[in-house]
Parts: sequence; C-alpha cells; structure tokens
Amino acid sequence: MNYDTFINLLFSRVKRADVTRGLVVVNAAVFLLLAAVSMNPMQIPSDLLIRAGGNFAPLVQKGQEWRLLTALFLHGGLLHVGLNMFALHQAGQIIERLFGRAGFALIYVGAGLVGNLASLWWRQGPVSVGASGAIFGVYGALLAYLLLQRGSVPGEVFREMRSATLGFIGYSLFAGFSLPGIDNAAHLGGLAGGLVLGAALAAPVTAVRPVQWLSLRTGGGVLLAMALGFGFWQATPQVARTFEVDTAYQQTLQRFSTEEQELLREQAALMENLRQRRITDAAALEMVEHEFIPRWDQQITQLSWRQAPEAVEWQRDELVHYATTRRDALHALAQALSTRQAVWIERSRSLQVQADNILLQMRLRKSMEAAGR
Repeated sequence: MNYDTFINLLFSRVKRADVTRGLVVVNAAVFLLLAAVSMNPMQIPSDLLIRAGGNFAPLVQKGQEWRLLTALFLHGGLLHVGLNMFALHQAGQIIERLFGRAGFALIYVGAGLVGNLASLWWRQGPVSVGASGAIFGVYGALLAYLLLQRGSVPGEVFREMRSATLGFIGYSLFAGFSLPGIDNAAHLGGLAGGLVLGAALAAPVTAVRPVQWLSLRTGGGVLLAMALGFGFWQATPQVARTFEVDTAYQQTLQRFSTEEQELLREQAALMENLRQRRITDAAALEMVEHEFIPRWDQQITQLSWRQAPEAVEWQRDELVHYATTRRDALHALAQALSTRQAVWIERSRSLQVQADNILLQMRLRKSMEAAGR
C-alpha cells in the first residue's frame, strides 16, 4: 500500500478528528476555569483539585468513584496541561482515524480509567490529576496497531510512526522517573490499558468499519482491560477510615487551639484586673469556677475521646496532659481566691509553668521528628 492510498483510506473513515478536538477544548476550558479560580495558572492548589474532582483515594473509596473519570480532565498547571494537550492533538489526529471516533473514545477513557486505578493502587496520599494516563493509552493503542496491522501501514509511515511512538513513551517514562511528583503508575497503567484495547480493536485500514465491535477479539480485549482495572482496584489498600480519623483529629486540634488561645487571653485579662483591683476576689472566683474550669474540662473530654492517628497519639496524650495542668492551675487559683493563702498562689504559678514546659517539649519533639524525615 502506498502513502496516498493510506491517507485517503484514513480520511474516508474520519474526515475531521472531532473527538480529539473536543477533548482538547474541554481540557483547556476546565484548566482555564480552575486557573481563574486559583489565580495561579502555574500551579493549581491541591485542595482546589480535590474539590474539582481529582483522584484522591480516601474519597474515591468512600463512594466517589466518579473521580476516576473527572480526574482525566483536570491538570495541575499550565505546563502540565500544555504538554498533555500538545501530545493528545498530535497523536489523536492519526489514532482517531485508525480506530474511528467510538474506538478512539473508548481507548482514551478506558486507558485513562485503568491508569487512574493504577495510580490509586500505587499511592493513596496525594491527589492525582491529568490526562497523561489516557494519552499514554492512546500511544499504547497506536503501538499495538503497528505491531498487529503492519501490512496496513506503508513502510515509511510505519517506521516514522514507530519511532515517534517509542520515542514519546521512552522519553516520557525517563522524565517521569527522573523528576519528582510525576505519577508514573498512571502512565504505566494507561499504557497497559491502551495496549490491550488497541490490540482488541485494531482492524485493517481497508476494513469497512474501523472496529469490529461484535468480534470475539474485541469483546475479549475489553474484558481484559476491565479485569486489569478491577485488579488494581482490589489490590488498593483501604485508606478511607484512616483519612476520616486524621481529618476528625485535625478538626479537633483546630478547635482546641482556638479555644485555648481564647481561654489564655481571658485568663490573662482576669489576672490583670485582679492586680489593678478592677474586680473583686469573689467575682474572679465566680469566673474561674463557673466559666474557665468547665471550658478546660470540655477540651480535656473532647481530646481524650478523640481517636488520633497512630503516629501522633503521643501528641493527643500530651495535649490532654497540658490541658489538665492548665485546669489544675485554675483549681489552685480558686483555692487562693477563696482562702487567700499564698501557698495556693505559688501552686497555681508552678502548674502554669509546668503547662508551658509541656507545650515547649511537644514543639521540640515535633521539630525533631520533622527534621528526621
């Protein structure tokens, strides 16, 4: 088959690569929207990507499986989306015509889903976004076509396509493993999904239809791709419960920090008013016994009952110790106000110093642990 015949057959199948163009437009539009919201087109914040539908294991495992699809249309920055859309536009022009619009769409989405499932299996912490897995799948499908339908492609075109495809895959994987923050699992998973689907759907360029949908090979290949994705899903560690515990604990810490600062501010104001004789001992005792102590008790109870991630259980225990010491210092102050005995004043001051030291030791331990990572 000569070059002109090959090109004519391709364009007789699909005159315009509308699916490719549509995917590029949708990806670009979604990125522009997120860039406008974040006001930072070079790096979209992770929390915004999660809210927009990024592939985040704890939420996917809580029933938000749709994120496996929506993550394909999200990108983390201008360079990310730019490189992906350039690669998609270049490859999509030929691959959409080789496999037809429906076949190309199936390869893109199917490989992208397999890639995101592989990403989910490999790492459950950071949010994963991007069309890279789907694009690797597109190139994988092209490679499968070249291997299985070599007679459909003119020699010079075959060699050019083979070099371009292997070059893209090789360079992208090399860059992915050389640079930090690249989701190589999604790339390799998408590549595997694309190879399987491409092998299943590949038909001679002279065939009446680009894909023989009712053939055994097509059905078997689609089932194999589904089995590959299901295998990744089944092998993924369950982290949803761990995420729930961590989130609830962080929320408790935030509430504790806010209430602690407010209590310390109000207690300092009370002591200043006592020194300036702007408040009587009886009024101060009323505030200590009926306002400050109950509020510390509430914080102690909330911290004690809150489950903490295993790695920071010590932190929760030390915070309970800290809050209990603050509360005990107020009990001593109440005794001083009611009995006017200096020993209780000294006891209260001593406990306040102990509380400060507990907090200082906690901060020191956290700093040492962070430095050791």
